Amino acid sequence: MSADDRRMTPSQRKALLVSRSELERLQIALLVHELRERVTPERLEPGRGRRAGTVAAALVGVGLPLLGRKRLSRWLSSASLAMTAWRVARQWRGGRS
Repeated sequence: MSADDRRMTPSQRKALLVSRSELERLQIALLVHELRERVTPERLEPGRGRRAGTVAAALVGVGLPLLGRKRLSRWLSSASLAMTAWRVARQWRGGRS
């Protein structure tokens, strides 16, 4: 907190904090939008490709701000491992019958 912040009235400080929080919210929204554009390959953009890619990009776009990078990466690793195990089990069952 600077000397200028200490000289402000409580209502001025409150207005400044509200403005700063709104600015940070907009910056986060912009970063999420940029990340979503980078994650979604061109062939999977909405209206041009399969729906699974856009759903995955939307989940990452929503999950990243909510869960954080580390938690989301752990969750995605677990989901990837589970999906791989599921595919192996289906292939194995299909090969034996």
